[in-house]
Amino acid sequence: MTQKPDICVVIPTRNRAALLGRCLASLGEQALDKARFEVCVVNNGSTDQTVQAVDLVRAHYPDLRLTFIDEPRLGVAYARNTGIEHTVAPLVVQGDDDATVPTDWLEKFIASFAALGPDIGKIGGDVIPVWGAPRPAWMTDAMLPLLTAASGFGTAPRFVDEGLLECNGCYRREALAAAGHFPTTLGRKGNSLLSAEHAVDLVMHVAGWKLYYDPSIVIHHHIHADRMTPAWMRRRYFWQGVSDSAIYAYLRSKGFNINRGVAVDLPLNPAEWAFVNDVNTPPDEAHLNRLRSLGFILAQSGLLPTD
Repeated sequence: MTQKPDICVVIPTRNRAALLGRCLASLGEQALDKARFEVCVVNNGSTDQTVQAVDLVRAHYPDLRLTFIDEPRLGVAYARNTGIEHTVAPLVVQGDDDATVPTDWLEKFIASFAALGPDIGKIGGDVIPVWGAPRPAWMTDAMLPLLTAASGFGTAPRFVDEGLLECNGCYRREALAAAGHFPTTLGRKGNSLLSAEHAVDLVMHVAGWKLYYDPSIVIHHHIHADRMTPAWMRRRYFWQGVSDSAIYAYLRSKGFNINRGVAVDLPLNPAEWAFVNDVNTPPDEAHLNRLRSLGFILAQSGLLPTD
């Protein structure tokens, strides 16, 4: 009889064959007994050598419990949910295809859940960036979380009451199912920068599940060179504002009564609007936060679709 795994890793992927191969190889090198974990790669419309990359890992790590399935509906949340449906372990890790992990990654998640008790719904960790190009001088530490080059939670382990990273988080399957899994109105869809499917963490937390941040659990996340440009960073902040609006809609659909005001920062005179079209000048935090506010306002007004 095949042993039921203690933990599984779900990895959505789209056209990142080389990076996916490195990611899966790092899972093949886990210190945890391979009978105790499973890996599910969810192909979300790849047209590159993704199948071949998975086959190479299977050949190199024949004992790795690795499944490969297709999810034709475009969107990382669809892929995550489909992966969950095709796995059975009580602990579900959400992985990124452009990250590699230390050999003790899964062991640490299992140990933390055991130590913290049955009311823990999610444990999230930190990020060590692997820069695809030299980090620009204008890129401040405050910008790193939206680049997934840092968690934004610092160095102290603690319970939290906000969403943790999607790319380095482990859920108790029971808690995630009770919250309705990942909202498909949120998260990446193709080239869209819509994000924040981790808003499901808030639903879990309100339902009584605890969220815990453990900075000792890390991933090494590849930061793509084309994301380290002024134009991409501006676009990322704008879409975070759109995502903030979509999070509100999602939480309302879950019965949250959201009537509090939201602070936005928009220019007060025409001259200050010039930054909107200045896509090549290195941005500062004030301009980026204004773009985030602009994305939120446009999405709230219905002038910008989020799907």
